[in-house]
Amino acid sequence: MHPTEKLPYLLSGAQLQDSLLQSYRSIHLTLQSIFVAVGAGLCVAVLFSQQPREAVLAATILTVIGVVSMCLLSTMRSLILARGADVSFWHRRLLATEQELAPNERYFTEFKIAQKEARAGSLNLDDLFLTRNPVPVASIDLLVERGLDHTRKVLDKWLFTGIWIIWLLLLIIGMGHTYLRLMK
Repeated sequence: MHPTEKLPYLLSGAQLQDSLLQSYRSIHLTLQSIFVAVGAGLCVAVLFSQQPREAVLAATILTVIGVVSMCLLSTMRSLILARGADVSFWHRRLLATEQELAPNERYFTEFKIAQKEARAGSLNLDDLFLTRNPVPVASIDLLVERGLDHTRKVLDKWLFTGIWIIWLLLLIIGMGHTYLRLMK
């Protein structure tokens, strides 16, 4: 099969996986935003409750929601990382298939080179990927960055970590304040 016949299928696969990845992220961020907002409200309720029973109730609900949110965080992180690996798979296949085309027809390769060079500076990747010489499959990881592009590194690592830290702080504040109040 000629590469130009493979490319629409490969591009469709990459688009589908990327669309699913973005959907999962959107759903997850929406749910986490709701949970964190409710958690922050419950934490305030714990801090400003007049009765110890109210503080215990609010702290208990805060803990339950926090644990559920952190479990969801872990599950969604695994799901999103797996979907990101799927996107990278299709990107690698696209890049490998484009290597069978003339250098001036490798549009996705050109995009990935521009993307990489914008982040890392001038790397002269054109000399490796846009010539008639065959590119080793292992070199394709230079453009796919071993499964994580810049956006995915930020979102998949730091965003999950940040949400986890927020929950940890909310739980420490809520539970700590309740404990200290009950010990009086």
